[in-house]
Amino acid sequence: MNGKEFDVAKNIKMTENLQCRMLSVVAQLYTAMQENAVKAEKTEILADLEIVMYLLAARMGISKETLDQKAVAKLKLGLLQEERPEWKNSLLELYQELGQKM
Repeated sequence: MNGKEFDVAKNIKMTENLQCRMLSVVAQLYTAMQENAVKAEKTEILADLEIVMYLLAARMGISKETLDQKAVAKLKLGLLQEERPEWKNSLLELYQELGQKM
């Protein structure tokens, strides 16, 4: 196996590892919510999920900025389509926060 093939195999292995890690973290989140874990524990799990998401995106050639831009676009669309005020307020708040970063 030459160096280029080794790099491809290594990248595939790392991507698979991140996919497994993401599933594991999501399972941890479900367990924490089901067990009514304290806010600090759920915050740690969500932070882990965010990190894994950004690392996995980077492995797929998607930048953090691109993800943020896509999220802002989806939030904007969600604001136009959402009819429930409680959801609309949450979406608007997140839209404003992400929009300010850009």
